[in-house]
Amino acid sequence: MIDSRQRDAFANDYLGKLGSPISPRYLAGPGDPRHITHALCAAGWTVHSDPLHPVIHMKSPGQEHDLIFKPSPHHFHGWWKVNSTLGPDPWYASFSGDAPVEIIAGLTDALVHPAPDNASGDMTSILAARGWTHTADADGGHKVVSPERTTVAERRVSPSMGLCGWEIEAARNSGPYGPEGFLWRASLDPRAPDHVLSAVATALSDPAPALRPRFEIDEGPPLHVSQEVEIGTRIVTEHRKRLAKARQHRPAPPALTTRTGPAALPGLPVRSR
Repeated sequence: MIDSRQRDAFANDYLGKLGSPISPRYLAGPGDPRHITHALCAAGWTVHSDPLHPVIHMKSPGQEHDLIFKPSPHHFHGWWKVNSTLGPDPWYASFSGDAPVEIIAGLTDALVHPAPDNASGDMTSILAARGWTHTADADGGHKVVSPERTTVAERRVSPSMGLCGWEIEAARNSGPYGPEGFLWRASLDPRAPDHVLSAVATALSDPAPALRPRFEIDEGPPLHVSQEVEIGTRIVTEHRKRLAKARQHRPAPPALTTRTGPAALPGLPVRSR
């Protein structure tokens, strides 16, 4: 559970800060990792790493999922890794260092909330409905490109391995030969559940802007940066609402059983102390 010291530290980092709403959110930059880790903790995930070490390792209440956040000097490496270790089809996902936390949270939130009976749509249909361009090849591969052509989600079919997982890659701008200026990438295992893939696609294409403080905004041609305002209060308020929602999915503690003494045998007196 997030304690008052952690909540106060988050609030102190943001209250009074200036910044801007930014869109599209997949070009907004990484954001604050606590957007993910605080929500998981509020939902009952536990920390299994050394608090004095920058690597964070968390496990879900049922031990079926774990998350590792391991910063690296190389931003294209997998800083964020999620593993599903139980069940007949274990799967994984990874995101590099500059992937926006709101998009990663699409995946982790899907692990906190109960899985729906049916996914709300597949990766291609969700992105296409929000203006991304979808093409398919003769081998069964799919490619979906963002409206300003900086971000690509692709699922290839390998002659030796068959259907591969989804690969998402974002770049700073679009040049004559495709995206230019690498920003971040994500890899999603082909065995990842449909509702997890749907959640990632929904978060990736969410039209709502992301809030970023000043000096954390890497402005580029496709990026729309709104007028600078005081965003700290809004960030803190939305974070508190996010934690309250996550706590609703925290498993109930196991019921306590009352120990009773041995029953008296028939015909024998019961001793009193």
